[in-house]
Amino acid sequence: MKRTVPLVLLLLSSTSALAAGAGMETRNYVARRLAAESHVQVQVSGVEVLGSACRVGGTVRKVFAGKAVADQPLSFQLPCGPDAFWPADTLKSAKVVEVFLKPGLDGVDAADDGQGLRVLDAVTERPQWVDDPALVREMTESIARYRIDAEVKRRDPAAALSLARVVDPVLRARLLAHTAGLMAARKQPEAGATADEAIAAVKALAEAGARLESGLVALESLAMGQAKKGALALAALLEPEVDALTEPSRRDAASLVLYGARIRSDDPAAAFVSLSKVTDPATRRDRLSNMPFAQKDFSPVHPDSLGWMDRLLAGAEALPASGFRTEALTELCRTAQRSAMEMTKLPELLGKAAAMAEVSARRRHAPSAQLLALIREVEGGAPARAEAARWHAVSATGFDGGSKARTEALKALGTFTPAERAAAARLLLPSAKGDASPARLVELAAK
Repeated sequence: MKRTVPLVLLLLSSTSALAAGAGMETRNYVARRLAAESHVQVQVSGVEVLGSACRVGGTVRKVFAGKAVADQPLSFQLPCGPDAFWPADTLKSAKVVEVFLKPGLDGVDAADDGQGLRVLDAVTERPQWVDDPALVREMTESIARYRIDAEVKRRDPAAALSLARVVDPVLRARLLAHTAGLMAARKQPEAGATADEAIAAVKALAEAGARLESGLVALESLAMGQAKKGALALAALLEPEVDALTEPSRRDAASLVLYGARIRSDDPAAAFVSLSKVTDPATRRDRLSNMPFAQKDFSPVHPDSLGWMDRLLAGAEALPASGFRTEALTELCRTAQRSAMEMTKLPELLGKAAAMAEVSARRRHAPSAQLLALIREVEGGAPARAEAARWHAVSATGFDGGSKARTEALKALGTFTPAERAAAARLLLPSAKGDASPARLVELAAK
C-alpha cells in the first residue's frame, strides 16, 4: 500500500528548509559586512547604469569604520538589474546611501548589495545599520578562525597569534584555543605555550556563565587538535563549574564535552568520571558503545586497538562499585567480543581474535570467555585444549552470560579429558592437584 505523506508535514519541512536557508543568508551578509574595508555614508551625486550593474558616485560624508576619508569623492558598484535588491531607479532617486565597501575588480564594490545598503534622506550621526551583537561575535569568530587556519598552514605562528589576540576577552580565549589545537595537530612547537595562554584567557573571564561557555568551546578546540596536556588541564579547571550546574540537561551537555575532551586526550579514567555524571541512560550507553572509536582508526586489526581496549577496560575497572561501573564494563566487553567475532571470519586473523576476546574474558565477560574457549579448541593441541577448558569454566560464572551459560559450560567441559581438565584447573589455581570435574572447574573459576 502506498504511504501518503500528510500535506502539513511537507509544508513544515519546506518552511524549516527556508528558515534554515534564511539563517545562513543572514550570517553570510553579516560576514560580508564584517569583512568590509569601510562603512560609510555617501551623498549621492549621480548613478551610471552599466548593463545589470550601477556605479554610484558621490562624496563621503560619514565614516563609521575603515579607510575611507570624509569629504572625499567616492564611487562604488553594485548589481541593479531587474532582479537586484536595489534597482537602478531606486538608486537614482537616492540622496544619501549608507554602504559597506570592499575592493572590486574595477575599483570599489558594495560588500553587501542587499539590506545592508541603506537609502537615506540625509546624513545621520549614527549608522543606520547595526547588526545583532551575537551574530557579529559569531561571524567575527568564524572569519578569524578561517584566517588563523591559513596562517598555521603557512607555519607562521606570529601571524596566527596576532589574529587570535583580539580585544574581546571571550573571543580571545576561544581563538587562542583554536590556534593551539591547530598548532598541536601540525606538531608545531608553539602549541603548548599557546594552550597555556588560552587557559589563562579562560580563567580571566570574570562572568561565570561566559567563562564556562567559552571554556567548553576552547576545550573542544584543544581536544580536537590533540593538544592533550592543555585539554586535560582545562577540563580539570572547568569540572567544578560543570558539576555546579543545576539544570540537568545543561549539566549533561557540559559533562559530555568534558568526557569527549578527556577520551580524545587519552585519559580514559577521567573520561569515565565525566560520563558517569550524565543522567540520561541512553546517552551514556551510546557513548560507551562508541568509546573505543575515540581512538583514531580503531578496528579489530589496528595494531594499537588491543592496547587501547585494555586501557579502557582498566579505566572502567578503576571506577567505584556502582551501576555505572557495571554498565561501562558490559558495553566495552561487548564491543571487544564483537570485534573478536568479526576477526574469526578470517582464519589468518584467529590469533588476533583470541587476543581481543581475552581482553574482555579476563574481566570475566562470559560471552568473550566462551568465544575464546572455542577459538582455543579450533587451534588444537594440549596447551590450547587446557586453555579452552579454563575459559569454558570462566564463561559459566562470568557476567552478561544469560541463564543457560552455566549449563552450556558444564556440557562443554564434559567433552574434555580428565588430564585436560586437570591442566585447566592448574591454570585457574596453580596449586590445584588431581582430577577436576566440570563442576570443580566452574567452582575454581568463580573464585
